Amino acid sequence: MDIKKNVLITGAGSGIGFATAQRFAREGYTIIAVGRNKKGLEQLREAIGNEHYFILFDLIRLEKIPHLIARIEKKVGPIDILINNAGIGLFKKFEDIPDSAIDKIVRTNLFAPMALSRAVFPSMKTRGGTIVNIASVAGKRTWKHLTAYSASKFGLIGFSNSLRRECMYYTYPISIIVVCPPAVDTPFFDNAGYHDYKKDHPGQKLLSVKRIADEIYFTVVHNKREVLVGMRAKILDKLYAFSPRFTEWLEDWVKRK
Repeated sequence: MDIKKNVLITGAGSGIGFATAQRFAREGYTIIAVGRNKKGLEQLREAIGNEHYFILFDLIRLEKIPHLIARIEKKVGPIDILINNAGIGLFKKFEDIPDSAIDKIVRTNLFAPMALSRAVFPSMKTRGGTIVNIASVAGKRTWKHLTAYSASKFGLIGFSNSLRRECMYYTYPISIIVVCPPAVDTPFFDNAGYHDYKKDHPGQKLLSVKRIADEIYFTVVHNKREVLVGMRAKILDKLYAFSPRFTEWLEDWVKRK
C-alpha cells in the first residue's frame, strides 16, 4: 500500500472490531478505533501501538456524531474507510422488550451507521472512499426472540443497497460493502441475554473473530458488494431464498436434536 489510509472502526474495543483493527493495522493502515469499552480500547492500543487513535464514544449519542467526525478529520485527516461494526442484540420475546431496549438497538445498529455515513460523505464524494456495514445473517434470515436485532440488520442491508445505488447514480466514487457474519465466538450472546447459546447449539462451530476480520479485509481489498461469511451461511441463504418456510423448520428441528 503506497499511501497510508485512515480506517475508522466502530465497536473496536472487543470482538470483531478489535480483530479487524489488528488486521488493518498489520497491513499498514492508520486505525481510528471508536468504542465504548475503555478497557478494550486500552488493550487494543497495547496490541497495535500508539501511532493509532483511540476514542471512547457511545454511538447512541447520534447528535454528537457529526462533531466526532469533524474532530477526527481535523486531527487525523479524511477517513478513507469507514467500518460500521458496532452492534448490540437482545434475545427476548417481542412482547416483553421495553421500548428503551428497542430504541438502543436500532440507534446502535442502524441509525449510528447512517449518521456516520452521512458525516463522512462530504469528503468521500470528492476523494473517494469505502463504507463497510457489518450486518448479519440475521439481516437476511429471521430467528425467534431476536426481533429488534433482526429488524435493525435488515434495515442496515436495505440502507446499504439503496445508498450504493445513489452513489452509482450520482457517480460518487464511494464503495458500499455489506458483510454478513453468522454466529461468531464473541461475548455477543452473553451480552444479548442468551447465555446457553453454545449449549443449545452443540453441533454448530462458532467462527473466530480472526476469520471475520480476514474476510472484512479481503472484501475491502477486492471491493465486493456483499459477503456472507462461511459455507453454512451461504448454503442456508440459498435455501432460504428457495423455501423460507422449510429453512425455518429445518433450523428449529436441528436445534431440538
